[in-house]
Amino acid sequence: MNKSTRLGPAPWRASDETDQAPAERVLAALAEQAGPVTTSELVDVVALHANTVRAHLQELTAAGLVTMETLPPAGRGRPAHQYSITDQGRAVPRVNDPAFAEYRGLTTAFATHLAARSDDPSDEARDIGRAWGRHLATGEQTASEERTASDDKAASEEQPDGADPTRLVMRLLARLGFTPVPPAETSPGEGIALRTCPLLELAEEMPEVICQVHQGLVEGALDQYGSGATDVDLQPFVEPGACRLHLRDNRPTG
Repeated sequence: MNKSTRLGPAPWRASDETDQAPAERVLAALAEQAGPVTTSELVDVVALHANTVRAHLQELTAAGLVTMETLPPAGRGRPAHQYSITDQGRAVPRVNDPAFAEYRGLTTAFATHLAARSDDPSDEARDIGRAWGRHLATGEQTASEERTASDDKAASEEQPDGADPTRLVMRLLARLGFTPVPPAETSPGEGIALRTCPLLELAEEMPEVICQVHQGLVEGALDQYGSGATDVDLQPFVEPGACRLHLRDNRPTG
């Protein structure tokens, strides 16, 4: 391997803006969806006028941050479209996410503390990550339940995939700045690529702490999402441009 080839993800860089522009709100909403959504579904999420959402979707699609799929016509009128965020779109920094800010601050503080007082901090770091993952997953579940309770239409049209633990974990990782990219359907064994890291400098300095926190975080979140029978294998700095996250069902078959 060329020694100049750098292994591992890129750093997550925050935006200099203090408030999200409407286009950022649309992109952030797409990043949190379990699958493709229509314009009307996005309007309900971002609380912007439909024409505004359409205009920004066109801009984001032209920029390669979003893809558009035309749905089969259903009766008269123009065919509807569905939109999905691309890998490039997931790499765009998201601002003003309290989960991200809280995660970075607390993880930095206790990682530095652990590294200073323990010769082998890996197990404790992983335990802390599990607790933090359960906490973040609980917060997301509570917010989702509140949105559903206030919107009967959303409750009646909820998609089964929205409750899939893997999708929920990927959505959480996206919020935290990891830019998760699912494996291709033809190569499911590749695992999830984590293209950016919100604590890359610390992870390079003390991987026995930070990477164990990240593995524990996924384990705790999966447990909270109801998928405790999943083995988590985080492979840090395993390839140029990414770490790899493998989630395997450990339940007996047959």
